Amino acid sequence: MELAVALCTAALLLDGCTLPNIKDVDTSKVQSDCVRQCTASYSGCVSTVREHVVFQACHDAYQVCVNTCPTK
Repeated sequence: MELAVALCTAALLLDGCTLPNIKDVDTSKVQSDCVRQCTASYSGCVSTVREHVVFQACHDAYQVCVNTCPTK
């Protein structure tokens, strides 16, 4: 498992790929309490994974969560 993480990290550095980032999700128009709940769920999701595909799933779930938040 550690080897896989090291290889993935090396591949990301060499290839210039980046992991999904929640900063690209626009949260400016929704209620901040809801965004905090989505962020907590996202943090729990990514803290348990090490694979890029699962990181993407966590990102997608975060985006869906934010999209369901009430507007300001």
